[in-house]
Amino acid sequence: MSNFLRDVQSKIHLREGIEGYRSILREIYRAGTISLKDLSQKVLIPIPVLSKIINYLIELEILDRIPVGILYTENGMQFIESELNFYGYGLSKCERCNGHPLYISPRWDELLYILEESYEKRPKVDTTLDQAFATAKTSLRRALLLYDKGALEGKKICLLGDDDYSSVAIALLFLGFFPENPRLIPDEMIVIDIDNRILEGIQNTVKEKTFNIKYKLWDYRLEIPQDLLNKFDTIMIDPPYSENGIRLTLSRAIDMLRDDPGREIYLSFAHRSAIKFLKIQEIITEMGLALMEITHRFNIYEGASILGNQTQILRLVTTETTKSLISPNIEYEEPIYTGQISATTRFYYCLKCHKTIEIGDIGQIKTIEKLKESGCPYCNSKGPFKIEGKVKNA
Repeated sequence: MSNFLRDVQSKIHLREGIEGYRSILREIYRAGTISLKDLSQKVLIPIPVLSKIINYLIELEILDRIPVGILYTENGMQFIESELNFYGYGLSKCERCNGHPLYISPRWDELLYILEESYEKRPKVDTTLDQAFATAKTSLRRALLLYDKGALEGKKICLLGDDDYSSVAIALLFLGFFPENPRLIPDEMIVIDIDNRILEGIQNTVKEKTFNIKYKLWDYRLEIPQDLLNKFDTIMIDPPYSENGIRLTLSRAIDMLRDDPGREIYLSFAHRSAIKFLKIQEIITEMGLALMEITHRFNIYEGASILGNQTQILRLVTTETTKSLISPNIEYEEPIYTGQISATTRFYYCLKCHKTIEIGDIGQIKTIEKLKESGCPYCNSKGPFKIEGKVKNA
């Protein structure tokens, strides 16, 4: 075991352990130069944690930062090759799909164009509801995933929250098969959201009025309406990324699915450290759901996020022991949105010393104005500073 890895782990504790440090150093080595955001996506470690590690390794003169990204110093490169026996460089991926399990071929161009055009008209995100809009390609990939898994044909499906307009991609999926014959592939689809702006936007985009699509304004913290109980074969959710959020939305989904095994939930959720994801797995297991597949980096979102705008998607299947943990007949009063649970931290990059600075309620520097006034805590520079992103504190 490397003494160097043990030493840095003792300095800044990483939940992933020394192997987490090894993966960070390896990805930088193989990339040559890599941005903090891209590094976060590669190693699935949150930007706040990575920024502290990178700052420390810069202090050790192992790494350096330039405007285009993070790289090794000459001495750092020699040391790491000797200490960790790194060798070679990254492997090439398919230029078309970049290693993604679902390739969007040119036959989907018309639908993708419609999605991109409609996405430009989406309302402003409501951060109090943890809204973060996915890209058009992400919504199309979700629709293709459901089709690929047989979760659409002959099924009644529900999108429990759809600020990403995934329902639009599902409704218009016929354009990639038989565009001259408009048809809704599932037997029935209902779109549920707490934000009426989202529902109106989806309705205005899906102009095929003959399709069996229903829209319902509902806050799933409230008890489940009778007409939604035990009705669906497939439910797709992208809940608030809190334990309360996943516990509530999965419970609601279970009670809305038909009461027999083999029904599916497609859950989009943030990447987490092994110990934090274990807690999510425990909730899933306690509910009697089978975790059949996990696809990392499936969803891409607009704007900044804790793991570089990407999340995973999980395919869950009901079993004979599946049960919800929250009664469908009660109003849920615990906080589920991250704004109710934690404050926001922003990350700024000092263009002089190349280090990342945390700003927020839980840090020493509360605002960007205070940073400019007091100067960079590492080099005392009064700027300029470049924002790298912002996250909700877990």
